[in-house]
Amino acid sequence: MGQLDAKTALVTGGARGIGAAIVRRLAAEGAAVAFVYKGAKDAADALVAEVVAAGGTAFAIQADVADAVQIAAMFAASDAAFGPAPNLDILINNAGVGSDGQDASLKTGSAELFDHMMTVNAKGPYLVTQAALPRLRDHGRIVNIGSISGKVAQPFAAGYAMTKRALQSLTFSTAAQVARQGITCNLIAPGAVATDFIARLRERPGFDEGNAKATPMGRMGQPDDIAGAVLMLCREEARWVTGNVIEAAGGLAI
Repeated sequence: MGQLDAKTALVTGGARGIGAAIVRRLAAEGAAVAFVYKGAKDAADALVAEVVAAGGTAFAIQADVADAVQIAAMFAASDAAFGPAPNLDILINNAGVGSDGQDASLKTGSAELFDHMMTVNAKGPYLVTQAALPRLRDHGRIVNIGSISGKVAQPFAAGYAMTKRALQSLTFSTAAQVARQGITCNLIAPGAVATDFIARLRERPGFDEGNAKATPMGRMGQPDDIAGAVLMLCREEARWVTGNVIEAAGGLAI
């Protein structure tokens, strides 16, 4: 038996990278997993096939989680699969964007880039969480995927760091909102993780080596490192852990 047998889960940004690792881990533990993707249809289809081949349950929903209309359609699709509300045990707000190689510095970063990052990284989780609340069963779990950037000074990426600090604030407010239902809400703050999300940064000579040197555990994170932390929070044993920022960064911010 899995640790999450008979549970339902919704993971945003679930087709690739950290999100895909979370989908695999939750499904392997018995959860029926709906995951959301925006444009990576081939990756989403491949992930569904992989999970099903391994004996799990997963299905993909295409939606932009920064758009309220698409969020409503997304939940209509999950409701069709999971049944009448309340029908959701686990919500993972993972979808997010970075600068994708654009200048995101405090000195010259554009207002347009800032607005885009804030819309996806802060407004998106706010709207998704708001829509999920009436669907969440008592004793459910909400896990937001943030970043160590929400803690440390990053003048070279100030706008991105602000969005991740805002997600911490949403985590605290949500935890207080749902506590009486026995629902927990926490945030995982990864350091650098080897995914396409930081591909542009890793093209810089010495980036990987410098990151490993700065990390007490001596290596870059892997998607499954973050998925393992998520599973830890979704287990029954974590029922008294809420309103926390949990750093999964190999000690990077010590």
